[in-house]
This record gives sequence, structure tokens and C-alpha cells, in this order.
Amino acid sequence: MKSMTGFGRDERNANGVTVALQVSSVNRKNLEVVCSLPKEVQFLERKVSDIARKYVSRGRLQFSVEIRNEENGVAGLPSDDSLAAAVSYLKRNAEKHGTSFDLDTRMLVDLASMIEAEAGSLPEDTVEELLVNAANAALEQLVAMREQEGLALKSDLVDRCRNLKKLVKELRKVAPDMVAKHRENLLARLEQADLDLSSDDERVLKEIAIFADRCDITEELIRLDSHFEQFAQLLETEGAVGRSIEFLVQEIAREINTSGSKSCSIEASKLVLVMKNELERIREQIANVE
Repeated sequence: MKSMTGFGRDERNANGVTVALQVSSVNRKNLEVVCSLPKEVQFLERKVSDIARKYVSRGRLQFSVEIRNEENGVAGLPSDDSLAAAVSYLKRNAEKHGTSFDLDTRMLVDLASMIEAEAGSLPEDTVEELLVNAANAALEQLVAMREQEGLALKSDLVDRCRNLKKLVKELRKVAPDMVAKHRENLLARLEQADLDLSSDDERVLKEIAIFADRCDITEELIRLDSHFEQFAQLLETEGAVGRSIEFLVQEIAREINTSGSKSCSIEASKLVLVMKNELERIREQIANVE
């Protein structure tokens, strides 16, 4: 079992080119890969996405890539010389027109966006090799982190499943008492109404039989036992199990809700409420399971 939260980083260099890559992931129902590369090497975005799909099946992956060239600085941005020339040009013209020149961060950002980066500043073959190797290494780190967090998730889910089993066991104990309690209340109401009906009267027995059938949760409890076994098996299954667990939790919720609607005793209703709360915590946790 893996979490959908992780992080990885790697940096590679060769032939004066450095590629620094980091990738982070958060939970999503499907796989979403976001990779933004400098325009000179944007054709490699698809390759990075294809590599990511070999490591991850669910979650939103965000790649951040910085490519530096010893000669031309950071890829996708103007070189230091170009930026310095632009600043010098603006300063000279400001002085020429008798205007003060105050350089600030916003002006530098605007200049950088206006100046085109030097064409052909990156050796594509070198960048591709470095980028592919960095992506693989960073993704291996990300998967390792997701596996580590997955162990913590699994431990918590095992404990919560165990708690649900205990609650079902207690519910199974109090379930038979519901019919006996209803029979007792029915006879008490008949006596208060001064109706001459004994407990052996056919009409009383029919009412009790109908109630017993209506509040019988034996099938729900049996299905819950089966669902819990499947849940435990999924927790031990390799690979992406998040979708399967989500579906199974929906089935567990259905049986718990049905048991609650059939319950007619305070004890049973309390147990069902606790089960719903515990299942909601499980639902929150599995939202981050790959």
C-alpha cells in the first residue's frame, strides 16, 4: 500500500549543463502529471510524463525543473550579459532625458520577460539524458516516501478495521434483545389499554413476528464480516488498491446504515453511531491511498 503524498529531488550535470528537478505529489482520483520545461526543451515534457506513469498510477504530480548552462545561465531566461546590457541602456536613456533611474525587483522581472533567451543555448541531447536520469531518480525517491507513508496509513486502517469488528461483535450481542424488548413493551401497552389479549394471542404473536423480521440485521452483520475480511486482504495487496478500498468502504457504509435504520434499541443505535464515526475516519484516510 502506498500513500499519494510524496516528494523527490535530483540534480545532474554534464558538459557544462546542470538539470535540477524536483517532483511532489498529492492525492487525486486519477493520475495527473504537470511538467513545465523551458521553451527550448518543451518537447521533452511528454517524455517526463511517460516516465512518471511507470512509477505512479494515481495522484497529482508536479514537476519543477531548472536547467542551467555555464555559458548562458538559467535556461529559458536571458543571460546575465543581456540583462546587464538592458539595464545599462535604460540607465543611459534616463540620464539623457534628465530622469532618475531606480532599479528594483519588479523592473528586473519585467526586463527578463521582455528579453528573449539566447537561441540554441542548450545542447538538446545532453539535456534529454540529464533530464531523464534526474526524473527517474527523483521518482524513485517519491515512491519510497509514498511507500513509507503507506505503511503508516496501513497501520491506522488495520486498527480501525479491528475496532469495527469489535463493534459488530457487540451489535450481534444486543440484536436479539430488540425483539424481546419490543414484546415486553407491546404487552405493557396492551395491559395499560385494558385489552384482554394474552401473549399467546395470534394477533400479538403476528405483530411480534412482523417486528422480528423488520429489525433482523443478521444478513447485514454477515455481510459486514465478509467486507472486513476483504478489507484486510486489500491492505496486504501490492500495487494500487485505493479505488478497490473506496468501493468496499461504500459497501460497508451501506450495511451499517441499514443496520441503523432497523435498530430499535438505544444500545444498538449507539453502537451504529460509533461505527459510522469510525468509518468516516477510514474514509478520510483512504482518500490518500494510491
